[in-house]
Amino acid sequence: MPFSDYSFTPSEFILLNGDKFAPEKKGESGLPLLCSDGTVDGNYLATLMVAAAILATEDENGLTLEPVTTRKLLGLKEKTHLIIRPAQVTPNWNGFTLESGILFIASQAFAVPGDYSVRNTVYNILAEDRAQPWTKIIELVEWGLASSNWLMPVEGAAASVFSTPFICPAKVRELALSQPAAPVINLLSTCKKTRPEIWRQLIDEITEAFQEREL
Repeated sequence: MPFSDYSFTPSEFILLNGDKFAPEKKGESGLPLLCSDGTVDGNYLATLMVAAAILATEDENGLTLEPVTTRKLLGLKEKTHLIIRPAQVTPNWNGFTLESGILFIASQAFAVPGDYSVRNTVYNILAEDRAQPWTKIIELVEWGLASSNWLMPVEGAAASVFSTPFICPAKVRELALSQPAAPVINLLSTCKKTRPEIWRQLIDEITEAFQEREL
């Protein structure tokens, strides 16, 4: 079953089922969960969300990932980048999603000579420097879910009562928890096991983009 046929894209599913993908963590970098009590490591979760969005779009034939090695300093130093190459197929992601946003940024970049790396694509989708850049990824996915009426924004005086800026209605929570986790888990684990160099470079460049956006 294609990922685009599920109710939630891989990045949305990971956010809504965060306790299945990220370790528990409290404090400043802890992210309160939408569909259950508790908090998880927000930076770790956001990194997996970006990785899943890219790999799912690749799985839907929307892009290819290509490691490219360049030389600098008179050819004495090599640097490998993971290039996102948009394909002719546009996956049918519903609404605004991280998956469609990443593909749009990558396609815009590919229209002219420049940096097509995962690092640069993620850097551009983050759009701004902030103390915790990973929170931008969470916000993008949350607002995408809200625009599709999956989440309800908490506004005004009620915001102080809730630990998250959105409410996940009971029916949406049930739907998110009932969607099978195996396809998304396998998407990540298969890349890690069968293409370890691609996986390592993918995670490294996402991490690098987060670090470069950090105030």
